[in-house]
Amino acid sequence: MNKLPRITKIVSVEPYKITVVWTTAEIRVIDFEPFFQQWNKNANAHLLALKDWEVFKHVAVSESKTLEWSNHASVLNFRNKRIEVPTSLDPDVLYEQSLFIKNIDTIPVGVMLKEAREKAGLSQAEVALSAGTTRNYISRIENGKSDIQLETLHKIVALGLGKELKVEVVDSNL
Repeated sequence: MNKLPRITKIVSVEPYKITVVWTTAEIRVIDFEPFFQQWNKNANAHLLALKDWEVFKHVAVSESKTLEWSNHASVLNFRNKRIEVPTSLDPDVLYEQSLFIKNIDTIPVGVMLKEAREKAGLSQAEVALSAGTTRNYISRIENGKSDIQLETLHKIVALGLGKELKVEVVDSNL
């Protein structure tokens, strides 16, 4: 079962457009002009308040991984009590109405592993034997058919190739 797309990060907020990263590893832009037109047509004054830039620009990602405005409360009635919560929007609707920009680049682990193996002059079977895995698994990783955990990659590189694995986390602008 595929997970439903949810927002993980806001990349930029400009007047009535928000660029976000989704759990699908996609960067997409949400243009709010069509939403404003629909809310105007439906006379939804509460949501039309987001058209005020001073309100709109304070958007954040909620715990439920959608967009919310803590500076613009929605009122709910629950068990005869009035509860104020930040205004939030349905993430499925936001995803459906957003425009795809690009996928976040994936790390070509399989390609790097294959290049290192070939450079070392080793067969898949030799690497697998030294690393305590199967040739089929090495093949699947090299061909992008299998995911790999970092610990397993470290083991294959260290034991199978006799090399050192270095992983670096760097700041980047999406």
